[in-house]
Amino acid sequence: MPEIKTIYLIAHTHTDIGYTDYQDTVFRQLLGFIDKAVELGEATADYPPEARFKWTCEVSSFAERYLQERPGRQVDRFLELHRRGQMAVAGMAYHWTPLLSTAGMIRSLYPAMRLRRDYGLKVETAMQCDVDGASWLWADILPAAGFKAFTMSINMYRGRRPVPDLNAFWWEGPGGSRLLSYNGPHYLYGIFRYGIGNWQTVEELLPPQIDKLEKRTDYPYDFLYAQVTHAARVDNGPPTDNLAEFVRDWNAAGRTPRMEFVTVDDFATMLHTRYADKLFTWKGDWADWWADGPASSSYETALNRQTEELLPLVDLLSTQVGSLDEKLVEEAYNAVSLYDEHTWGGFASTRQPYSPFTKAIFNFKSGYAYRGYGLTHELLSEGGRRLAQQLTGVTPEGEKWRRWGQYVSSDPSSDPGAHRFLVVNPLAWTRHVRYPLPPDIGGAAPYAVLEMFLVDNLREGSVLATQEKAGMLIDTTLPPFGYEVLDYQQIAKDPELKVGEGLLENRWYRVRVDTVTGGLTSWYDKELGRELIDAQSPWKLGQYLYEWIDSPADRQTMFSFNYYDEDFGERFTNTPFRRQGPDHVDVMPALVTPTGAVIEVRFNGMGIRSGKVRFTLPGHEKALNIEMLLDKELRTLAEAVYVPFPFAIDKPQFHLDLNGVALEPEVEQLPGSCRDWYGIHRWAEVGNGDVSVVLVPIDAPLIQVGGITTSRWAWKLDTGQATLVSWALQNHWDTNFKGSQGEDLLFRYKLTSQSRYDAAATSRFATETTVPPLIVRVAGADTSIRGQFLSVAPEGVAEVHIKRAIDGRGVIVHASNLTSEAQTLTLAFPAAPAAACECSAIEEDGAALPVQGNAVTLSVPSRSVACARVVFA
Repeated sequence: MPEIKTIYLIAHTHTDIGYTDYQDTVFRQLLGFIDKAVELGEATADYPPEARFKWTCEVSSFAERYLQERPGRQVDRFLELHRRGQMAVAGMAYHWTPLLSTAGMIRSLYPAMRLRRDYGLKVETAMQCDVDGASWLWADILPAAGFKAFTMSINMYRGRRPVPDLNAFWWEGPGGSRLLSYNGPHYLYGIFRYGIGNWQTVEELLPPQIDKLEKRTDYPYDFLYAQVTHAARVDNGPPTDNLAEFVRDWNAAGRTPRMEFVTVDDFATMLHTRYADKLFTWKGDWADWWADGPASSSYETALNRQTEELLPLVDLLSTQVGSLDEKLVEEAYNAVSLYDEHTWGGFASTRQPYSPFTKAIFNFKSGYAYRGYGLTHELLSEGGRRLAQQLTGVTPEGEKWRRWGQYVSSDPSSDPGAHRFLVVNPLAWTRHVRYPLPPDIGGAAPYAVLEMFLVDNLREGSVLATQEKAGMLIDTTLPPFGYEVLDYQQIAKDPELKVGEGLLENRWYRVRVDTVTGGLTSWYDKELGRELIDAQSPWKLGQYLYEWIDSPADRQTMFSFNYYDEDFGERFTNTPFRRQGPDHVDVMPALVTPTGAVIEVRFNGMGIRSGKVRFTLPGHEKALNIEMLLDKELRTLAEAVYVPFPFAIDKPQFHLDLNGVALEPEVEQLPGSCRDWYGIHRWAEVGNGDVSVVLVPIDAPLIQVGGITTSRWAWKLDTGQATLVSWALQNHWDTNFKGSQGEDLLFRYKLTSQSRYDAAATSRFATETTVPPLIVRVAGADTSIRGQFLSVAPEGVAEVHIKRAIDGRGVIVHASNLTSEAQTLTLAFPAAPAAACECSAIEEDGAALPVQGNAVTLSVPSRSVACARVVFA
């Protein structure tokens, strides 16, 4: 193929929030590295243009922090280098795992927006480095937000690049947008694979790499792309002092290929100019091989997922209650997103799991999840109470002390109006709300958590001992974004709920518990007239399954690290995994309660001190609920826990919710991206033309498709078996991710079945499972109070999120299409809008939208996102 004529050098530091140092230290260090880059840029201003030092700030969050915290003179120096083309900023706030929600993805672009708005920077290209994948939705969101290109610098440690690699391509999004993308090498290649910056190593390393590229028939370029970090500190390292002199002298000596400093924006412009009309197109998700890491800290991952589901409710409250602190809202989003960022712990997290360095770094990391949780609940508490007072005129929960609310117990008031509640539906479709009666704290601590979040679960009881009667529930149906003041309901036992020995039944299902494994041997759908569980599977549905490695080499039998190998090591497909279910099971007597038929199974087994699982068939909906609680032993050798879901479905077809996009794995993902596991957003589905089964893993996002597929390193997904497997926890990594877990861990699942796959219905079921209503006690309020903040038509085809505009001009609407067809939404507000327009994810205005009376019309591409600004007089 073409002769390599130019080596494009992008100088930067790879940003790990932790790993090499404590997180706070990293935040300080990286600002100092930008100072150094400014000095090098100025010092080389009279060098030949291609040798002038150029620096790319790899993530936008640090560039924004730098400009906010440095003195004015230093900011001016930075901006002058930017004007000269020697300083660039890439658009991603951090390097992301697949945990980031759609709302979080949009928020993560705000630093880039502010850099454009407040400092006049051109932020036109996004970078992701180290991680092995990126959400398909970026291919729609980034172009709409003014980004012209996206580069990936993939670390093939326990992963791989899509093939053909080292290529540019058009990445077509689920909604049809296109993003010029580059599937590039790891950021250490410039120094350690090509030897750039050192005369001895460059003579040894560069020629064979050039020769290899020139011989490739699938490499149509005349350049070599090389990101360059620091030789001693590949991650979180300073600029290399001698690099500009090296480039100057190399070119002056007439050496080839010619070397040239570029920023990531320069590189993107070159690709657009020279190759845009020659590139192939890929359409699908860039499924991340590193998605398995968050299962190393299951509790915090579950907590952060729950918090992330609540943040859009905070945004909704901010549009209705003017007193919410937008800075706190931003802090909450930032804290949650820092947990979703790709750096989990220290470089020796598994080799030295008990060292203060390892423990301190994970303490910082987990602190982001806990801080995000605390801020979000504070905002919900503040906003929920203000909204309740605004709508009802009464003093809401927590604002006055009552005799029956103390720290230890909660005695019900004799006043019938004391148990009256404002209930808000934050979803864009009509919803049946059935929720446990919140304990009456009566003004006691914790004040910054609404009473609705203090109900009991399988792990622990309510925060207060209560004496309320069984069956006291909130039970109502609310329209999209609707609210209502109501009394609790006393729910009687459903006569269609039945139990027997190891047996549960409601009007839709009948299930039977296996006394050997503690899982289910039968799940019969009475409506469809069919058994849903595969009787031939070696595992029972919902059982505990523990895995270990039968080798003293332990983790090295999965992936053996070798720094000098092209893939940084060797992947093994013959790992001696051993798996075992419980070694003792006790099935408790089944019960009928006002809310459902329930049976609890207690068990013992490897890896745990004890475990229990509760199966519930609710009386009010077609669903199967599973709650598994594990008293986990601390173990530093490699281990994993699976919860299998084998289904009796012929010729199965699978669908997954990846960052809010419903897609078919294998068919709709990039070649070479991960097939062994998937980090899903809310749900996974398997079915055929006759049946569809939906699994919602509330706490554990990792799913394996077709069976247990750990370390297959598969190029193609095997979908022969209709099995979904929840990979609840693991500690397989030997760096970065947490090396052990030992505490009570709760894993909850909700399942349903239907006659055929319906992406929108599946998404609605999952969303109602993971997104709670807002409930505030409003003692004595008028039960005639009801209304809507927004109505959406047609209902149920889109998830809608509304928030206060950053600049205060009205509200911003984000609509995510749940269907595979374009949708036109009619959004009707209580007051007539003065104007409306399309806008980007970062709230840059676009074309005007039609306004008719109180309604705005918005078109939403299939499986993608559209945004609008609505302004009121």
